[in-house]
Amino acid sequence: MDGAEIITLAVDRSGTLPGQLQRVVDERLPLRDGQIRLRIDRFSLSANNLTYALLGDRMGYWALFPVGEPWGIVPAWGFATVIDSADDRIAIGECLYGLWPMASETVLKPGRVNARLIVENSPHRRALPPAYNSYFRLAADPIHAPGSEDRQAVLRPLFITSFLLDRRVAASTESDTVIVTSASSKTALGLGWLLRDRPAKRSIGITSPRNRDAVTALGLFDAVATYDDLPRSDGAVIIDFSGDHDMLDRLRGNGTGARLCRVGMTHWRDGSEELAPRGAHDEFFFAPDAIIKAAAELGPAGFDAALAEATRAFIAASRPWLGIEVVRGGTAIGEAWARLRFGSGDPTSAIVASF
Repeated sequence: MDGAEIITLAVDRSGTLPGQLQRVVDERLPLRDGQIRLRIDRFSLSANNLTYALLGDRMGYWALFPVGEPWGIVPAWGFATVIDSADDRIAIGECLYGLWPMASETVLKPGRVNARLIVENSPHRRALPPAYNSYFRLAADPIHAPGSEDRQAVLRPLFITSFLLDRRVAASTESDTVIVTSASSKTALGLGWLLRDRPAKRSIGITSPRNRDAVTALGLFDAVATYDDLPRSDGAVIIDFSGDHDMLDRLRGNGTGARLCRVGMTHWRDGSEELAPRGAHDEFFFAPDAIIKAAAELGPAGFDAALAEATRAFIAASRPWLGIEVVRGGTAIGEAWARLRFGSGDPTSAIVASF
């Protein structure tokens, strides 16, 4: 298994914006004791990956798959298969779900292993949140449904944030109105789908004029507005996926008493946008911390069961409206990344990539 080439796609991390993907070729090295080598079968590409790149230094995402300067490897969620093993707990042929580099292969150093999880234990990753180091063994994974891997790769990593935000909204007595920016993003759509079961909460999605009709047609929000015609925000909870300070200032100025929950950065411009709270009524939502809190409240088994049930239901509900675009090879993946960088995504389409 040694001696072949490994293809990795990386971005120049020295600038303020995530650049085009560049092809980096490395030689495959022999495994060390306790390591496993995996073929990366498929991974999703979305605005979520842009957020990882923009926050690579601040949130430690570049530490997941270190590479020489000035490069950074953008992590992506998906599936991989073990093709070589120097760990007698893990057999060749086993399939895992988790966070991977945009590459043809990768190597992990498993630490804790149980029937459901393999926890990565390479020294450079030990300080990262457990959610990023956990790899799910498909044979015992409560979310996995064979035959839906493309949809899982796209929706599963995003929907967990939707699920956790829905819990945050449900626990809130601050307002009966929830305003969701970047409403065409898959995470926002997942949140809108969950909020339909909370009739006490009125949901308003905000999107671009270009995407308004598509988002409205999905029927996931009680109302849909555009950035050119912002709704009143009196006393609302604003769930912001955009990171667009100018728009948020206009939105909050269109009412009084709004509370802001900052989640993502889909509307990046020059890399200067910050997720940190800017006022007394701001909070920064970090999914790994929210996972720990929810698991403590529900118990680990209860959290897993609730998340699995909701995720499977949303994946099934997406079939009538979500198309999957499959791209293969470094050139096609780079072209898909360029479309994401320039904001030409489609709320009813998603990208799954492989080499």
